Amino acid sequence: MAAGLAIGAGTGLGSSSGYAALWITVTGLGLGIAMPSAMNAAVGPLTAERSASGGALMSAVRQVGATIGVAVLGTLISNGYTSRLHLGGLPADAASAARSSVAGGVAVAQRLGSTTLLDMVRSAFIHGMDIMLWTCGGIAVASALLALAFLPRRFTPADDGSAEPGDSQRPREAQLRR
Repeated sequence: MAAGLAIGAGTGLGSSSGYAALWITVTGLGLGIAMPSAMNAAVGPLTAERSASGGALMSAVRQVGATIGVAVLGTLISNGYTSRLHLGGLPADAASAARSSVAGGVAVAQRLGSTTLLDMVRSAFIHGMDIMLWTCGGIAVASALLALAFLPRRFTPADDGSAEPGDSQRPREAQLRR
């Protein structure tokens, strides 16, 4: 996931749709591998009686985390975008519209017929996205390192004949922890 996000942070004004498809695919592949493993690590150790409440708790945590994540990452994009806009020569209402959003900036540039302003708005947006993608990549790397450091190691014993009598009747968790 971090690799896909790092590739995405290299997106520029001249990047193709194929480049975007590449980094989105790599990021999605990483997310698709990480999420089921993370959910299993969180809910797997629960007993059957507690699995429903654990699943509900994980769903609530995921929703709250997504909401907070959107707010924080949106702020990063917005701050990165506005930090790259130099709108000194524009009327106050046009400058305000350009600062308010990328769509507002594009609309102002089109209304004024200014390709320079349009390029500045696009570049500023890409700068904001780069900041957000690098931040997400850093969070992904930090999360992977924390998982390696703190999640218990689990393995399935090989069938090498060393199993004790009665092992097949023990719960699976007991076999894994042995």
